[in-house]
Amino acid sequence: MNTPAVTTDRFDSTATITSRASIRCLVVHDDLELRLRLASLVRRALPKTDADCITCASFDALPPERIAAYGALLLVVEFSLRDHTVDPLARLERTHRLTPRLPIFVFARGGDERNAARTIKMGAIDYWPVHAVKLGELTAAMQPLLIAPPPAEPAAPAVSAPPPAAADSRHEPQIAGYRLVKTIAESAAASVYLARNDDLTQPVALKVQALKGRHVVSDDDRQRFVRECQILSSLNHRSVADVLDYGVTEDYLYLALEYFPCGSLRDRLRNPVSEADAVNYGRQIGEALQVLHIAHVVHRDLKPSNLMLTDDNRVILIDFGSASMHFEASDLSRSDLCTGTPYYVCPEQIDNCDPDARGDLYSLGIVLYEMLVGTLPFSGNSLQEIFTAHRSAPVPRLPQRVLRYQPIIDRLLAKNPAERYPSAGLFLEDLSAVSAPIRTSVAGVSHMGVSSP
Repeated sequence: MNTPAVTTDRFDSTATITSRASIRCLVVHDDLELRLRLASLVRRALPKTDADCITCASFDALPPERIAAYGALLLVVEFSLRDHTVDPLARLERTHRLTPRLPIFVFARGGDERNAARTIKMGAIDYWPVHAVKLGELTAAMQPLLIAPPPAEPAAPAVSAPPPAAADSRHEPQIAGYRLVKTIAESAAASVYLARNDDLTQPVALKVQALKGRHVVSDDDRQRFVRECQILSSLNHRSVADVLDYGVTEDYLYLALEYFPCGSLRDRLRNPVSEADAVNYGRQIGEALQVLHIAHVVHRDLKPSNLMLTDDNRVILIDFGSASMHFEASDLSRSDLCTGTPYYVCPEQIDNCDPDARGDLYSLGIVLYEMLVGTLPFSGNSLQEIFTAHRSAPVPRLPQRVLRYQPIIDRLLAKNPAERYPSAGLFLEDLSAVSAPIRTSVAGVSHMGVSSP
């Protein structure tokens, strides 16, 4: 059987891995443009580091000893694959098993908090959504590679191999008064735990950010954290998450929020949403945005994973880490990447313009369209295609069954912010007028109107 040729984008595969750099990384993905951008970011993060780039097939053909000769692996993982029989993390699992000391950094497309937690548990040193990689975070994460680069691994798996050096930086934090029950989510900057407090009757979601260790927290980070606490504490609305506690210890920043065991709207959208529920959720989101905008707060990252559900079908807006901040482009590509999730970001944010309240309404339009139709209005096979669709693609037509919402969707998703609703209140007025004839049923009895949460 012939072995497939293995080539990199910059070097012949048979070449000895040596260069002026003190360490060489390997970037793996099938999108040439994306892996070259990521390699460029690596060189910016650590000037003494260089990177080779290869496709997934070429990487799979490499022997373990060749992979282990690299200082680190940067693996782009696709969590939105249509083939659900293939585990997106299979390549990570195999590589970590064969080269357990090799630091692996995962960059995810289509992942969520659960994917992030699973990625870390399977041996990755760190995890980022590919659209939100920051140069400072990557620098901090990779700095230990220069201090103690890992030795080459033998081909056979080391059964008792020690965990990566950075793993101990993720030990459970000690926050006075709180008992951690389990990890809900982890990211490069913070972890979220299900926790209990003797003074609180209900469990809480405890967001914790370390002040020491591999991720150095700057004054800007501290100010951003305090701003999130202040914003949430000042808003008193049933559709905005309540802050129960927050503070700073010698080692951590922490924020205790309501815990939502029913999951997020992203989880709910895995199954079809009725027209009545779509309108109900859309109304609640609009009401939450109205409260924010009256307080001169712009969320800037509205998406289904930031909308939690309660057991009485209420939608709760969370995650204000990007609120009231000047737009800051992702360092992975300042020309076309942004801090907001690509599928829900407004055109002006893509173009590095600071979005106002109308940017949140654009994101609401994406979410409302997705709930009504079951698919996203703008998509693509790459970030560039998605962003191009946001900038120039016409707004898709709704199916006949929900066609009456087309004028609302058209106005929410207008490319020019001046053509969108100037306020959430006006959106709510139109939504109420158009949805008034919806016929729903409760316990088999039909009636007019949209049910309240």
